[in-house]
Amino acid sequence: MTDKIDFNGERRVERFVVVLATLCVVFVNYSAAKGYINGTTPQQVSDKYPSLLTPAGYAFSIWGLIYLGLIIFSIYQAMSSQAENARFKRIRALYIINCAANCAWIFLWHHEQIWASLAVIFTLLGTLVLINARLQNKRDAAETWAARVPFGLYFGWATVATVLNFTLALASSGVETSASTARISASVIVAAVTILGVVVRLKLSTAAYALAIAWALTAIAVKHGGETALVFCTAFGVIALLVAAIFPLSQTEKSNV
Repeated sequence: MTDKIDFNGERRVERFVVVLATLCVVFVNYSAAKGYINGTTPQQVSDKYPSLLTPAGYAFSIWGLIYLGLIIFSIYQAMSSQAENARFKRIRALYIINCAANCAWIFLWHHEQIWASLAVIFTLLGTLVLINARLQNKRDAAETWAARVPFGLYFGWATVATVLNFTLALASSGVETSASTARISASVIVAAVTILGVVVRLKLSTAAYALAIAWALTAIAVKHGGETALVFCTAFGVIALLVAAIFPLSQTEKSNV
């Protein structure tokens, strides 16, 4: 039988809502990027609160890859062959919550409700923790590329975005530090995120998570090239993350990305 998108049978409502939720996320984020929401863009809001952890603008292009992956996942999980996929059954509701949080974050961010947006992005991050954990079991190559890779990238980027959201929330409240304290704090945070990236990559066997963080750290170094200590920390972090992402693949995890 030819596999096709099928909204009949088991979990048909959930499978349909997953596709609809993805389309809503893409539409809301496109509208945000075009400045249609409150007359501003995410970057314009971010620029109001300078931070040494803000990456170069090109880094945000990863969203295009993430959303492409989520579209592929949405189509794949709607296929008749995936109706009984036990792993997908366990993540569909979480994914729908994630999409709602994603859209809510955009509206809060564009209206400069920075602390409220932080609460929402923690919710988004929490769903990604659970989704990635529930996708950890044995899978075929198609599921790896249609689900594991997109959600791994999403999780990694959301981790960095959550940390950045927190630092910008502090800045929005008028919290000020000396230049030296800001440099030290940024370097410590980069080190902590690197360690987290390596640990999670090894724990969940998802190289995409580490690669997304490495991408973000590289962009931080590019934007703040004059900060020698920070650049050194990010360079070390990128190397550690790349080693963690690649080395296990050459040993026992060749089927896990």
